[in-house]
Amino acid sequence: MMSLVSSVVNSVGSELVCVLVYVVCVLVCGFGALGALRVSWRSGSHSDARLSSLSCLSAGVFLASCLLDIIPNFLKEMRETFTELSVTGLVCPICPQLYFPVPEFIMSVGFLFLLVMEQLILTLRDERERQHRHKDGREEKEALLLCSPTVQPRPDLSLSPIRSSVLLLSLCLFFTFQGLSVDAVRPRPELLLRTSLVSCSLAFLLIQSHMRRSVVSVCLAVLSSAFPLGLILRHTHTHQSFRLARSTLQGLSVGSFAYVVFMDVMPRVTSANEQRISKVTLILTGFSVFTAALLL
Repeated sequence: MMSLVSSVVNSVGSELVCVLVYVVCVLVCGFGALGALRVSWRSGSHSDARLSSLSCLSAGVFLASCLLDIIPNFLKEMRETFTELSVTGLVCPICPQLYFPVPEFIMSVGFLFLLVMEQLILTLRDERERQHRHKDGREEKEALLLCSPTVQPRPDLSLSPIRSSVLLLSLCLFFTFQGLSVDAVRPRPELLLRTSLVSCSLAFLLIQSHMRRSVVSVCLAVLSSAFPLGLILRHTHTHQSFRLARSTLQGLSVGSFAYVVFMDVMPRVTSANEQRISKVTLILTGFSVFTAALLL
């Protein structure tokens, strides 16, 4: 009896140590990135250029994370779920030899849902601004100012906080699902390295979105708690329908993550006209670093 209790205590203690190492590593990397940016800003030399370069590296990391880690993990999880439920796919009623790609469809729904919601928000916002300008009688004056060669309209960054929130939520769901799928808690250097890279990249992109440091700190704390939350929740589900619902939610979050990466992160870092080759090189560098982390 005593040996059983001691083994349980040792097992729980080792799990707590692994979780603590994970959380500390993610927080140290994220806040280390913030500290490096603060030192760069205090020096006052080419801080915008440094932030742009770091954002390109972050874009490469997120691109590799999306294409090589998050999407393949979701497809693997979905195939395992279908195997457990003895489902091989939806048979086409016209041609029985064809099967409907359910995992890819779920991922596409997440992508298109975010696209539709964003366009609805933009339409409502533009309509409200149009009514407001018409009420104040300033449309003609603003048109003259916009046509002036000395006045340039500022880029629209109003939706960046929304997309950044979706990016954070998708990453948290992904790491939570990874915690749910873990059978035994043990030190995983590859997971620590990948999550640390994502944490640094998230900090850089959130700072570029003009978020306050306190908000970025909260986002990093939420990201660090995602994997431990999955470890806690993995003991609470046993039914197969729960796994199917989990895989469906994971597919929707993966589609949303892909939308933010391809429709916001990549265009944002490549939209400027200067130093195109340098930016592409930095994106490929970030992509290669994350790929190397996957190979460990």
